[in-house]
Amino acid sequence: MRYVLPALVLACALAHAEFGPNIRVDHENRATNGCFNAAIALGPAIYVAFQDDSMQGIVTVRSDIRFQKSTDGGASFLPQDVTVRRGQVFACYPDIIFDRLGDLYVVYTERAAGGLTGHLYCIRSSDQGASWSVPSRIDDNPAGVAIGWGRVAADAAGNLFCAWNDQRLSYLHIWSSVSTDQGATWGANVRVDDDTVSSDCYQTDVAVQPGTSHYFVAATNPYYVRPHYISSHSVVSRSTDGGQTFLPATVLDTFTGYCGQPHVVADRDYIITDFTGSGGGNQNLTQARTSSDGGETWSPPAAVTDLDTLYSSYYNGAKLALDGSGAVHTALMVCDLANYVYSIYHSLSVDHGLNWSERELVNEVSGVVISDPDVAADSSGTAYITWQDGRNSRNEIWFATNHLAGVSEHDQAGNHTGIRLPGIARGALLLPGKSPALLLDISGRRVGELAPGLNNLRRFAPGVYFVQQETLHKLVITR
Repeated sequence: MRYVLPALVLACALAHAEFGPNIRVDHENRATNGCFNAAIALGPAIYVAFQDDSMQGIVTVRSDIRFQKSTDGGASFLPQDVTVRRGQVFACYPDIIFDRLGDLYVVYTERAAGGLTGHLYCIRSSDQGASWSVPSRIDDNPAGVAIGWGRVAADAAGNLFCAWNDQRLSYLHIWSSVSTDQGATWGANVRVDDDTVSSDCYQTDVAVQPGTSHYFVAATNPYYVRPHYISSHSVVSRSTDGGQTFLPATVLDTFTGYCGQPHVVADRDYIITDFTGSGGGNQNLTQARTSSDGGETWSPPAAVTDLDTLYSSYYNGAKLALDGSGAVHTALMVCDLANYVYSIYHSLSVDHGLNWSERELVNEVSGVVISDPDVAADSSGTAYITWQDGRNSRNEIWFATNHLAGVSEHDQAGNHTGIRLPGIARGALLLPGKSPALLLDISGRRVGELAPGLNNLRRFAPGVYFVQQETLHKLVITR
């Protein structure tokens, strides 16, 4: 029997798929201050943590951790920034998560005068950011060492998993720790990397696979290209015992030049990573790999976005987030090599990182210093992106979001049943089954054919369409 999707509305979502107006997050207006390193998380509200530096000329006097939130989907943020940690002297590089128990956590680096050595700390809020706990130390170094870039994730039981790099062993290595009491105390530090090269490891990212004890750490590790010449690979390490031990790292990239700053996300069935490396000359490219067996094996590298030779990905971009349907979102930092202008773009994959949509521009203002995006995504497939932006001749934190098509099902009587169609996302449709489908306009005229798997819908004009395929049920998609 053949089924028809009545009234498949692709208007707007197909036409230009633009992000909404850019909204400023921070309210730091002093001429001597700048804001950096924003991290975003979602819960009942949108939460953003960032670093606020007090400047004298080009010398940073101190840095603090600030907090912001939006309760209206990002249309506005709190009228004043909330100080969650006043640096003694430098509180920097925050990461923020909202766990399933309803708590907010911020992990950050605290460095002493001179900014070279310090410790890693965690703070918690159980009231949506109105108040914060006393900081608890994560690293177990007796004295401060060069340390930084802690990243944190939570498992289904509420345990916290954090990884970072520090120099307790002459070079920077990757370390991790687990908290089983909501961040109040942290367990013995576990070395993650298996690096034997006399050089440094950088840029951690972490994920926990839901329903398992599998913890993942992505990082940049050194290797010898040839004797006395060191470069770096992007790698992912996994633990199958809740972060107590780690298996040897898997090298993700096949670049012949430097590759770094990988990221990792996981749902119950898939682990998705991305990484950025030298594609030749002065161009960098971002690629992704996927595992469907808990990290045992990985798909071949896939281009996250097709860049011609006039554009280059940047290492501080390519952050990842999963939405409720399993689609993977990334926030990319891309450079126009002709003019050396950086912009923030969004791309997504509806097949677990194997194929990616065309990139969408996020920032409205060009020709200014724009960098370091972070991304979150909600259950409806909407993406939320923050970045640091120099449009007002100082570093500020800005935000933008899109609004994907919602999906609902109607029975024969026209009653709304509220079911979301997996695989539909802005400009892309993952067609289920093994048979092709016809795309019909509102008059029933055939305008195209869709193949099983991922389809790019942007080639069709905005409008109302019917999809006809043997294996589909009656569904309606509305803006």
